[in-house]
Amino acid sequence: MHPQALVSGLLLLLAAAVDSFPEVRGVVGHSVTLPCTYPVSDGISSMCWGRGKCGDTCGQTLIWTDGHRVYYRTDRRYQLKGQLLQGDVSLTIENATGRDSGLYCCRVEMKRWNAVQRLTASLQVQPAYTETVTSPHRPWNKHTEVVPTPHPIMIPTKGLYIGISVSVGLLLLTGILMILKCRHTRKKRKPEV
Repeated sequence: MHPQALVSGLLLLLAAAVDSFPEVRGVVGHSVTLPCTYPVSDGISSMCWGRGKCGDTCGQTLIWTDGHRVYYRTDRRYQLKGQLLQGDVSLTIENATGRDSGLYCCRVEMKRWNAVQRLTASLQVQPAYTETVTSPHRPWNKHTEVVPTPHPIMIPTKGLYIGISVSVGLLLLTGILMILKCRHTRKKRKPEV
């Protein structure tokens, strides 16, 4: 294995680890909740939810609260149904559509530490599938049922990070062993002067 291939593999793994976000799945026409909490032991904080990856701001702000009540929202579908005073600022999107799929930013301005807590989450809204059911006793009586997918699924990324870390560790170990083997082989080949 060439060192260039090893370095390229590590860079690809690093890029995948950096852009991995917790993923939440929802169903068209149903409510879906993007989780976000913060510790209130140091005081209630203002926060916002926005579309896109977290940065210095919420980006395209969807909803903003001072920690006690909501002061701004772009659409009534965006709700903070958690206990704001206990730090639960999870975003619920009512009547989700496919256009709601994408990245969301939960940005909390922490009071005591003069710091910012950021969480970028990826939402995937999938259509409910339909199923045509035919009665075996009355084949002419076909009807269609809309069967929603089960409750929205939150896919944990902790396992992904552990897997990537183990893979990076194994690749580094393999690379080090290969370098040591190459050096040992070169020393054997060189005649001593």
